[in-house]
Parts: sequence; structure tokens; C-alpha cells
Amino acid sequence: MYDELSALYDLFVDWPSRLGNEMPLLEKLGVGVPGQRIVDVACGTGHHALAWAEKGCTVRAFDASREMVERARMRDRAGLVNWGVAGFADIPKDGWADALVCLGTSLPHAESEAAHRAALAAFAGALKPDGVLVVHSRNLPRTAGGGEAERFLPPLPRKRDGRNVLFWRFYDVLSPSLLDFHLVILEETPEKWTHRVLTSRLWVVRAEQLAAMAEESGFGELRVLGGLDGRPYDHLNSPDLVLTAKRR
Repeated sequence: MYDELSALYDLFVDWPSRLGNEMPLLEKLGVGVPGQRIVDVACGTGHHALAWAEKGCTVRAFDASREMVERARMRDRAGLVNWGVAGFADIPKDGWADALVCLGTSLPHAESEAAHRAALAAFAGALKPDGVLVVHSRNLPRTAGGGEAERFLPPLPRKRDGRNVLFWRFYDVLSPSLLDFHLVILEETPEKWTHRVLTSRLWVVRAEQLAAMAEESGFGELRVLGGLDGRPYDHLNSPDLVLTAKRR
């Protein structure tokens, strides 16, 4: 899905708004202090990673999509970030990092409990003792248990070369622990509208389940939050599910 999406990903995401909102909140959670060593897992086209590097952090950034990483490298003209193609469990486990982040409903792409455990073990291996972990996702348990309003997200209209592009996102609930995430892309051309549908499977992890797996992987000082702003987590109402922890 994400190799195919890479050409439109920076149109799909409103990066000035997202970075303006998330970067200060992440710093309050302990990520992005100048001088830190940061690992960004599932980095996409690299906007967070580059923003941290420009603040004076040393950054390694990884994504399983080769096309996403290539686009990130092209944007990084000064070579500020060390980019790599790697899945969650394949990142270097050398205890190098002061902080590790996995943002934007990325970890649920590890499609099973075993894959989540392998990812969290790799995250622990990448961090120094007392290194900070932040895992951020949409609150998928609410999506899996909710109604139509949870399954169907508002369309996102965009412009590309003066023509309209519309992104529409929705979920199919396959079971209490599995979702299919669909992204419909409608593009206006001189002759007609074209459309395509990209799909990715997501594993739904409950907050207490995620925290327990993180603790078993070597993390302590665990907090489950309802957003990067630090609001309390409510499984029925929180928009997001955020786990913060420190490597023991």
C-alpha cells in the first residue's frame, strides 16, 4: 500500500499543521530535546525526522516502504538524517537511542500479537537504559467497537497541479482484533475522474494489552494516554491511544 501511496503522501498529510501540533507535544513527552539521539520507526517521507535533525538531534529513521524512504532521502538534501529501509523488528538493536517514536497508527500494521511483541522487543533493543518510548495510534479499539461514525472518516480534499484530489478513508471490521483500512483516492483528470483503492490490514491492540507487552519487553514507567497532549485515556471516547515508557 505505502509504496503506491508514496507519490501522494505529502499531499494527503497536512504537514505544517501536523508538525506544528505534534512537535511541541512530543518534546513535553521527552522527545526532540536538542542533542538527543532519536530513532523514528515508520518514518514515512521523513518530516518528523528532518524537523528533529534541524533542531540539533541526531536521527536514524526507518520505514518498511522503500519508496517512502527514497522520497525522504530526496527531501534531505543536506544529508542530516541516517535513513534506512526496515520493518519494526528489523531496526538496529544496539542501544544507541535516547528516544524512539512510532507515530501515526503505524504499529498496528504489525498484524498479530507475535509481531507486536517482536516490534516492542526491537524498540527496547534500540534504546539506551532510561531511553524514552512514544507509540502513537488512532484509538482502534473504539473504531472496532463503534458504529458508522467510527468506521468512515471525513473526506480530505486537496489540489494537485490545479486539479482536485480527494482522499476518503474507512475501515472494515473483520473481527474484534482485525481491521482493514481502506484509502480511496479520487483524482480529477482533463478527461474524467479516476479512482483507486489501497488497503492495509491492522491489528487492534487494547491499551492494557499494549502496556503489558511493553513491560514484558523491558519497559517501565508506562503511561497510557488519550492523545499526545497527555489527556487521560478513555477506551470509549479518546481519539488516540498513546503509550509512553522508559527502557529499564
